[in-house]
Amino acid sequence: MSSSTWRVLLRPAFDAETEASCGTSVSEAREAHAFWRGRMKQLPWYRRAARAEAREMAARWQRRMLHAQLERWRLAALAGPLLAVLDRAPTGKVAARQVARQVVRVSPVARAVAIAATAVTVTALAILVLVVVALVQLV
Repeated sequence: MSSSTWRVLLRPAFDAETEASCGTSVSEAREAHAFWRGRMKQLPWYRRAARAEAREMAARWQRRMLHAQLERWRLAALAGPLLAVLDRAPTGKVAARQVARQVVRVSPVARAVAIAATAVTVTALAILVLVVVALVQLV
């Protein structure tokens, strides 16, 4: 591809204030997400229902913001899979290891990729050890 084609592809399709086809502009989604996250942080612990509502609304606006951003950058085809992953991800602060473990349990493709990555890593380490041993014996 020529450089002019790449410039066109890397530019956003529209600005942040323009409403995307999903019905939300990026700036509107950002403001609403910031509002609900701030509300969730400001509410006292004993206002459980209000905190649950704020948590749910923040998650909804985060999804809308992601969808609008993807449409803005001409990546609307990725919106479905990314939103599905976002919906499956546990809420709160969870270690990446736990999320990866959950994905590997659920998806046979992810399991195959993890096994292949493990095999490649073990093979690379074995080759490294062999090279080090050979160099030590030569010296």
